[in-house]
Amino acid sequence: MNIKKEIIKYSKFFEEHGFKLNTSLLRFEKVFPHGKQVIYANITDGDNGKSIEYHLGIRINTVEELIIKQVPMVSFNPEQSITFSQSLNKLRDSSTKKIKSLLKMNDPTNIHSKKDFFLNEGFKWLDQMINPSRLQQEISKLKEDSFESHNLVEKAFKVTALSKLYNPNYYPILRQSFLEKINCNEMTPFTIASFLQFLNYLDNLKSEAA
Repeated sequence: MNIKKEIIKYSKFFEEHGFKLNTSLLRFEKVFPHGKQVIYANITDGDNGKSIEYHLGIRINTVEELIIKQVPMVSFNPEQSITFSQSLNKLRDSSTKKIKSLLKMNDPTNIHSKKDFFLNEGFKWLDQMINPSRLQQEISKLKEDSFESHNLVEKAFKVTALSKLYNPNYYPILRQSFLEKINCNEMTPFTIASFLQFLNYLDNLKSEAA
């Protein structure tokens, strides 16, 4: 199973809708003045074997620039980083669930199913999420376990910054939630100290929504 072949298969389709292939990262990007939309693929292991799963991502420049300025030790490339991403199968729209079984690599209707999804739902979702306030509202609907992952620390910085800037009323809730998660996951003292320092900066930062 080859990600590069999968990406090339959809190049013309995504380019027709304004997305340019980033050949070094093997992902499609559509740039806006305040950020970008991103479409990329990963190989995942499931009950029926390996499959390629697509993810939709949003980058908000103010969030990424704030993090790299205040927390230079965070290990991500500020020019390539994504503020929030979601897999097709986890998108909340009911139509995604209906085509979930069609997204497997061995399905003969695979190409058409994916294109139909992007035309009917995917591009619409990306257009909505490029609005930082709307993106924060989407994140606030996620279940607690949505943040349990190997990159919890990076998510903690990104999501708290996004909330403080664009949805300050929700910021205290996320702030406390991530504090508890980072402590419970036995992060290093250095990581915890860095996050506490970042939260202190956010506590005194004026929000974009003000």
